[in-house]
Amino acid sequence: MSDPINFNPDSWDGEVLYLSRPTGRSTMIATVQAYWMRQCLGKSFPSRADIDPLYLPNVLPYLSLATIQPEPFRVQYRLVGTEIARFYGAEMRGKWVDEMTIWPAQDIIDTHETYRRIFEQRAPNYGLSLIGWGEREDHIFEFARFPISEDGTTITHCLGIDDFTMIEPRRGRAI
Repeated sequence: MSDPINFNPDSWDGEVLYLSRPTGRSTMIATVQAYWMRQCLGKSFPSRADIDPLYLPNVLPYLSLATIQPEPFRVQYRLVGTEIARFYGAEMRGKWVDEMTIWPAQDIIDTHETYRRIFEQRAPNYGLSLIGWGEREDHIFEFARFPISEDGTTITHCLGIDDFTMIEPRRGRAI
């Protein structure tokens, strides 16, 4: 059963609504979640060497892999799927989130926060994101972020999936 989605503006953190689990509507998120869990290999987190995006060819255009730098806290994109780059209108690979000057300030804040949550909570994060699509600013897509650790304790990377195929009007069908 999926979380009930509350469109009350007070339940959103900026342009993001965090969920305790995926809604169950995205097969891409389910695919990446199952892969991440298999790659844990009995550990709390997989290491970067355990993750090979080529094992996820059907979702590769929607995948991202980021390095997390703890002090000062920064996030650098290492791999960015073609659909993510197309959607955001920029080549993001090799860039730090805070260097994405073509993004609105709120997008930078919200994106940074999704990674900070992964780093601090040391658990997968799920949510919905409000985003502009075409001429409208009221569309939603679902995302998930999965922590990766080189030493089994400190989160050093993050595997992300952004399911843009689900974009729909905020007041559209029930999620």
